[in-house]
Amino acid sequence: MSKISKEGYNQIQVIKNALDSMFDKLSSVDLYTKNDSTKVKDIEKLYTSTNVFESVKDEFEAISGIVEESNKWEEV
Repeated sequence: MSKISKEGYNQIQVIKNALDSMFDKLSSVDLYTKNDSTKVKDIEKLYTSTNVFESVKDEFEAISGIVEESNKWEEV
C-alpha cells in the first residue's frame, strides 16, 4: 500500500477538482477541423466535427484512476 502525507492528499484533491472541471469543459464541446482537401466546394464538407474529449479519454482515465486510489493510501 502506498503512503501519503495529509498535504500530499490535499494536493491530489486539487488535481481531482481540476480534472473534473476539464472533463466538464471537454466532454460538451466539438472541435471543427479543416479538411486537407482544397477541392471541396461544399462548406459543410470542408470541416469535420471531432469530439475533443475522445482524443484524451485514455489519459483522463489513467490519471483519475490514480487519484481515486489515493483515498486508500495510508497517511504518514
